[in-house]
Amino acid sequence: MIGLVIALLVAAAGTAVALTQSAAQQRKDTLLEVKDQRLNDLAAARDKLQPAVNAYLAAYKKARNAPASRDQAVQDSKKELDDFRQAAEAARTSLQSVKAGLDSSEAVNTAVQQLEESHLGYFDYMEGLVESYPRFEGLFRADDAAGCNGLFVGNKAANLRERQQLLVKAAAPCREAANELRQSGNVAYEEFARTFDKRVADLEKHAEATAKSEESYEEFVRIKDDFVKKLADAEARNAPADEVLKIADDARELNSKIRANRSEFDFAAERYLDGVKGMPDLVDEVFTKNVTEDVKYYEAVIPLRVQLVKDVIDAELVE
Repeated sequence: MIGLVIALLVAAAGTAVALTQSAAQQRKDTLLEVKDQRLNDLAAARDKLQPAVNAYLAAYKKARNAPASRDQAVQDSKKELDDFRQAAEAARTSLQSVKAGLDSSEAVNTAVQQLEESHLGYFDYMEGLVESYPRFEGLFRADDAAGCNGLFVGNKAANLRERQQLLVKAAAPCREAANELRQSGNVAYEEFARTFDKRVADLEKHAEATAKSEESYEEFVRIKDDFVKKLADAEARNAPADEVLKIADDARELNSKIRANRSEFDFAAERYLDGVKGMPDLVDEVFTKNVTEDVKYYEAVIPLRVQLVKDVIDAELVE
């Protein structure tokens, strides 16, 4: 009986050792698969994303420039949008496969988590860029509900007060449409929306200041004409010197107010014109500068995160 018990214990120990060795081998195989296959599959899936983005943006803009309405452009670029969405889904699936069945050290888990964070940031960025592009692209189109082209009233207004009123009317739906980009999930759009909102608010402020200055100037001219009449009447009546001096002093005070008003007008008008002139650059820089820089950031960070995962896997396999 004792011999039988000992034999069973030995057999059990042998089984435990075999299971431990099997688990260790399986863990090693998984790490090698992550390093040699899954990360490569992820890179291949990720590399398909940007061409899909470019294809969609080009297709949508081509349709809009045909010209076509937003709804028609959405329909005409549906294939490219579907292709992008499929590429994004495939990339996300490939990212999740990197973690599948991975039971490893804290170092490997941390590296994989950082890899996941950078990739998810990149995927979210690209999805936001594509999904909100129709809203961004249509901001200044005359046939779009945003109506931001109405900010540039130019010579449509008879005077500066009318210009200010037309601007305020156009600014409300325009700012609302632009602010929707803050929920796009794309940093470039979100930054643009915040800056754009401030720029439009500045336009409204300077338009009000110039309109008020123009109205004040017209009133000053009327008062100045009254002073000229009063002075002529005083001289005709041979009025006392005190009365003439009082009129002259009031006229000098009025001239001082006119100069101050002109200074305020010039200040506001210069900034209003700068704001209008700078608006096209603000829009263009979303893609020519901001998106380009953001993509370069991910292109620099992601390979580092991939290499880190490979390095910590190599270190663990050596142990």
